[in-house]
Amino acid sequence: MTTPLLSVTDLRIALQTARGPAEAVRGISFELNKGETLGIVGESGSGKSLTALALMGLLPDGAATAGQVRYAGRNLLAADEQELCTLRGNRLAMIFQEPMTSLNPLHRIGDQIAEPLQLHLGMSRQQARERVIDLLDRVGIPNPRSRLDAYPHQMSGGQRQRVMIAMALACDPDILIADEPTTALDVTIQGQILDLIRRLVDDSGMALVLISHDLGVIAETVDRVLVMYAGRAVETGPVREVFARMAHPYARGLFSAMPRIAAGQPHPRPQLPTIPGIVPDLHDLPKACAFADRCDLVEPRCRAEFPPAAVIGPAHRAECWRTDVTLNQAMAIP
Repeated sequence: MTTPLLSVTDLRIALQTARGPAEAVRGISFELNKGETLGIVGESGSGKSLTALALMGLLPDGAATAGQVRYAGRNLLAADEQELCTLRGNRLAMIFQEPMTSLNPLHRIGDQIAEPLQLHLGMSRQQARERVIDLLDRVGIPNPRSRLDAYPHQMSGGQRQRVMIAMALACDPDILIADEPTTALDVTIQGQILDLIRRLVDDSGMALVLISHDLGVIAETVDRVLVMYAGRAVETGPVREVFARMAHPYARGLFSAMPRIAAGQPHPRPQLPTIPGIVPDLHDLPKACAFADRCDLVEPRCRAEFPPAAVIGPAHRAECWRTDVTLNQAMAIP
């Protein structure tokens, strides 16, 4: 049996707060092979970005972890900072969600992209400079040679995001993690950035983990999806199968709340369905299903014990006691 490129097993992350430790990620597991794409979706505060930061060894100070994150046979949660530094920007790369705060405003973009090339691959300044020109051209920056000496503030939001992608791809990583890579970009630029990421992943064969709160982006970009709520993976499986047969009430609520344009839609348009309530505070998580207080299918056992992972289809699982009901309900699609 082939060893997965990345294997996450029962990942748990506890953060230190003024009220004491709070478990923000609770038992996430998934595997990723070379060339595979995985989307992680959920509301803000569901633990998506913390999961990504754990993969990179960039969790906040004081965060405690349990479980395993194995890359190429090594448990990254047990790795020291020196070992992690040899992997970050080299074999593991990340596109952060806000390029203006991720890029150093005091350094030219050419120097920032060249840094991992010189650090990890031992390139000379001139070799790195030529490679940077190729990377900028690859990610669609016009006249790349003339933009080497530009500062981040001299570029548009879409161009800065392309610079971040070029930096992430500099050393041809095995795994690319994209955390909300289209945040704050207009719709046209969002589409261009996502098309670029898809094309680069297809061309290079790297594995992709895409973090998003947008189910539409996930549906168009990845092969498998993991839906997170309150730090848990409540539904996971092949993206087409999950979208065709959403079994968890939370996943169904997210999907129903997506705006759509349809021919013959009545005017005024009906109000979009919403998920009632709010995500529970990390310090007040219920002992069983965290979605119980927001779910219209809740029953006593939902509040008493965690549901087992119900088998919906091949590699498709959902953490819910009521899948017999959800799978028989028509989706509330506006």
